[in-house]
Amino acid sequence: MKRYFFDVVGQNRSEYDYRGRELATVEMASKLAELIALDLGIDPHGGRTGWTVSVRDSQGREVFSMQVRESELIAA
Repeated sequence: MKRYFFDVVGQNRSEYDYRGRELATVEMASKLAELIALDLGIDPHGGRTGWTVSVRDSQGREVFSMQVRESELIAA
């Protein structure tokens, strides 16, 4: 199991994940990041549209990132 951290990063501020989650594979981390991005995208006010979910490993290196998209684009 590896620990992954899921930071939500915007242009003017960031929300850091200091606890992280232990997951068996990078694919599981990718699925969780996608779920977080989808959840943030359904905000009716679009407050986090254009932000990214940045996934880091335990050394602080970014493994990948996923963009938060508008809910209309998700439903299309």
